[in-house]
Amino acid sequence: MSTVMPPAPDSFQVRVTAAVKGHYQTSMRRSLQSVALYEADRCLKNRYSQLRPFQKKYALFATAVDLLGTLDFLNEYHRQEIMFRTNASKEPLAPDLAWRRMKLITREINQTILPKAKLLLEDDANKENSHEEICEILLQNMFEDNSEKNSKPYPSMWEFNHNNVFSVYRIYFRGVTLDPNIFPARLFRMVPVPLKKPDTFRMAHDASSLALANMTINANGRNNFDVSEDDRRAMLKEVKDHTELLKSFEGIVPDEEIAKRKRALYAALPPVPPPYVAGAVVPVIAGKRQRKKAKVAGAAKPQIPAIPAISIPTAVATPEVAKPKAATVPETAKPTAMDEGDDWENVDAVVKEEEQAKVTVAV
Repeated sequence: MSTVMPPAPDSFQVRVTAAVKGHYQTSMRRSLQSVALYEADRCLKNRYSQLRPFQKKYALFATAVDLLGTLDFLNEYHRQEIMFRTNASKEPLAPDLAWRRMKLITREINQTILPKAKLLLEDDANKENSHEEICEILLQNMFEDNSEKNSKPYPSMWEFNHNNVFSVYRIYFRGVTLDPNIFPARLFRMVPVPLKKPDTFRMAHDASSLALANMTINANGRNNFDVSEDDRRAMLKEVKDHTELLKSFEGIVPDEEIAKRKRALYAALPPVPPPYVAGAVVPVIAGKRQRKKAKVAGAAKPQIPAIPAISIPTAVATPEVAKPKAATVPETAKPTAMDEGDDWENVDAVVKEEEQAKVTVAV
């Protein structure tokens, strides 16, 4: 005996799947993000009173991610893509920005959709139309307004490319009010939230996007350049090997995912080796404050006078040069060995000359 399966109950999954006709394209990214944030806000309405402001933002973001995980037509990459801040940056949406976007959804619907829907419903010709038919008429009117009264049918993806909150209206509204028969909001799990506001208020990124190898970030947010030469070479080789491996997946993995992985690899490149100076190690000073400190320290350091070069007379000096000098210098002004400074090789000659003079006087 054949059995007739009961129709699927009204739920978030059923309405979202119907709104996108069961398939996903990149142009739907912001629309599905708006739907997930709107539904996450509905699910958390009763919990907000128990949470602090920064905890509300974390809970909203985590709940939206959970909701996207229930949509069967999305793969893992699509779920990550929907929660990007922008499709160009591929950066995960920060919780505080997710909160601001959620707050703007209802206002955007009130300003751009509901006034047009009210005009349509006031026309007796549209009173018998279903909600889906009203949505189609609204989209066509909005398309004609934006394209200078172009009477052609609006493109299939126009809804998602030009108004990312229209899908929220399609799913949750009926006419100019919320659907009184909307499915109940369901919180899938008790989302854990931090007890203390972190110093850097953002959700942790995917480990691959934050892989900076052995490089660390100090308290000032600057890179730590204390990497040995062996570690630097090992990091370079690993990044090179991964880059070559990614090439073998081109055409198999989506281009967006390849680009994301490459950016993570570029971020993991080791620091540039410091400049080389013979016989000295020159530190790399990253910030303006460090440069100022180094300048002040250099100015306060006592300057050591340079040692004069030692002049060593050569053995080929001719006696003709020395004789006139000895004849013209008076006896009382004749230089001593100490007066000659560095000419220490003439000490014996000067002593012998002084002794010979004493002998001559005595005779």
